[in-house]
Formats: sequence, structure tokens, C-alpha cells
Amino acid sequence: MKGAYYASGIILIVLLSAFAAAYVSNWRVKEDEYAIKFRTKGASGTLSGLQGVIDFDTADLKSSHFDVTVAVNTIKTGIWLKNRHAKAADFLDAERYPTIRFASSAITPSKNGFVADGALTIKDVSKNVSIPFTFDHTGNEGVFRGNFELDRKDYNLEKNRVGETIQIELVVPVRKR
Repeated sequence: MKGAYYASGIILIVLLSAFAAAYVSNWRVKEDEYAIKFRTKGASGTLSGLQGVIDFDTADLKSSHFDVTVAVNTIKTGIWLKNRHAKAADFLDAERYPTIRFASSAITPSKNGFVADGALTIKDVSKNVSIPFTFDHTGNEGVFRGNFELDRKDYNLEKNRVGETIQIELVVPVRKR
């Protein structure tokens, strides 16, 4: 079960990193309203505490990019012991690898919204990932929403009796600066 918590935390961190940066080019995240959730076979929870920049303009996707990090120590599963296990040296190793980073290389339109392609770095492993998302906005407010899955083993997050797939959900309300 420890592995599920850790993997879920990683995924949430990545999603937070990708879509919930403290500032979004012309947008500012509504810090008390965003949600980054993760779920595996054996655990679920949230991540918070993000930093970075999101430059996003639906009319200029070629110049848009994400480069964000999330602090591993913000993982919350609702159970203190699970949080501690997720941060431990044998899983996410928060002391040695305090952040998870997503840096996009391209943002492209898709049938249902957009896709951010880029490198997701968890611990000392970087893998190319594609994160589908939508951005709905009216006037001075908008919301980024994204869902994707990761395989925890791709990032050397090995634990017994933990689901291999980590599902991540992002809901990031923003307001124009």
C-alpha cells in the first residue's frame, strides 16, 4: 500500500506542476480553489504547494509552455503514516528529491482541448509524457482541467501490493492578472 500512496503523490505532483503553477502567463491561480488529486488501487489523496510558470495562450500555442514543480512534502492521503511512507527514501525520497518537475516541449490542439507534451521528472528519472487538458474561460476567469495516467514503475517507484497505474485529476481555476 505504501507504493500506491507514493505513486499517487507523484502523479498529483506532476499534474500540479503541469497545470497549477503559481502564475499562468496572463492568469493567476486561485490558490484556495485548485485541486490536484491522485488515485491508485491502494491509495488516494492530494498534492498542493506548486511553483513555476505557465505561459498559455490559445491563440499562440507555439509560444506556450509549462515549466513547473510541486513539492513532494505536500502529499496528503488522509493518513499520516501513509504520507510518511510516500516521502521516505525507499519511495519518493522527498529529502533527496524534494520536487517533481514537468517541462513541456510542445502544446498542441486536440479533439477535446489540448495536449502538453514534455518531460516529467520524478526522483532521478525523466520520461516524456503527454498530458491532455482543457482550458475553459469567460472574461477574466478560466479553469484548466486535466486527467491522465502514469505507470509508477516507469519512475522506479517499486512497492508490493500497490496498483501500478496512478490516475491524476487536475482542476485549476485561474483569474486574469
